[in-house]
Amino acid sequence: MNFAKLSISVVAGLLAIAACSSPAVTGIKVHIQNSEYQEAIHLADSVIANGEGSNPEVWYWKARAYSMMRVWDEAAVSFVQAYELDPLMAANMAIYWPAFYNTAAGYMQEGRTEDAISMLETGGAIVPDRPEFNQMLGDIALGENDYDEAISRFEASIELAIAKMGIIQTNIAESQDPAWIEQLNTEFDGMIHSVALSTYNIGAILKNLYMNSENEEEAADYWTEAVAVYARGIDIDPSSADLMTGLAEFYILSEQYDEALAVYDDALIAIDSGVEEGWIDEEDAADMKAGVLLTRGFTFIEMERFDEGIAALEQCRAQMGNTYQVLAMIGHANFIMEQYDESIVVMEQLTVMDGLTNDEYANAWYMMYANYIRLEEDSDALQALLTAIQYDGDNADYYEYLAQTYSTLGRNNQAMEAMRKAQSLR
Repeated sequence: MNFAKLSISVVAGLLAIAACSSPAVTGIKVHIQNSEYQEAIHLADSVIANGEGSNPEVWYWKARAYSMMRVWDEAAVSFVQAYELDPLMAANMAIYWPAFYNTAAGYMQEGRTEDAISMLETGGAIVPDRPEFNQMLGDIALGENDYDEAISRFEASIELAIAKMGIIQTNIAESQDPAWIEQLNTEFDGMIHSVALSTYNIGAILKNLYMNSENEEEAADYWTEAVAVYARGIDIDPSSADLMTGLAEFYILSEQYDEALAVYDDALIAIDSGVEEGWIDEEDAADMKAGVLLTRGFTFIEMERFDEGIAALEQCRAQMGNTYQVLAMIGHANFIMEQYDESIVVMEQLTVMDGLTNDEYANAWYMMYANYIRLEEDSDALQALLTAIQYDGDNADYYEYLAQTYSTLGRNNQAMEAMRKAQSLR
């Protein structure tokens, strides 16, 4: 989980000692001004122990000291205490929103989900204009398969990010300070990224709902909603290859292949534009292009435009190298084109590749089997299928194919045994 970063510039004016502050608070501020954060915390704890625990300023400045040290959980707890004592102090805490976010992230890593949710909701109450809180709450709901709650949280995150973008644009237009404008531009880019991430997550949920829907009308509604969600996200971030790929996948699901290809073309153009404008580096651009070319190649294959599909996949291979996805898809394309020898050459590379999962090895060997069967090389097909079963021994289909292959080879007893095994796995 990525932790938010907090950049704090401590200037003398910010730490100026207010006339209304108690002597103890004044001392805490002086320690902070001198970068004596441990001393500031020690003094705050002493003051609290001696009866000033109801003073919100003591808790606030204690939290500030912890923030300077990036001890986020202690900072967040102290900020919450200050807020509960004086809700009007919330305005002073806006810049310290990462304390709440990072503390929640830490809780999640420790498996403290309820504490994380509580911290995010409290952070959202104190700093209500940050989309990050709803975004993480959406992630948590998604992890618990609560899709309605997840979509609601992601939508809330998008609304906050869009609203903040408007405010940032106004501030940029009104400012003449280059340093401040640069900082605002960075914040603006962060809001665009936030919109893109939440949009992608909503799209992924809707895809899952679409794929598992048993009602055609309901599925059509999910499809329409997803396309609208992606279109809105792309309107805000027209350079997002992830969003374009997500949209294209929905067009593929509805067999609108020309529309999908047009989206992929736009994605490739957007990546090149990002490189030219300097906000995408060459290495990231290569990875992004490879992902687009991979799914673009798949689209061509679904359209039975096999030569174009393999050409796109080979372009992807040149950038990504021999990954499982690329080789498996090239091998599949050759198989569909009845180029079985070429498919075998590709699948052989997968079978000797290090680091694949058992399912991936099993699929590679099964494709070897399928090619050999088409070539009527039954003995080689048998060995390939037996190897696939070594990686996926509970696959009933494999045992049915095994029974058929044994039968073709005249090994009837083994064919019957394989069929019994297949039936026991059904």
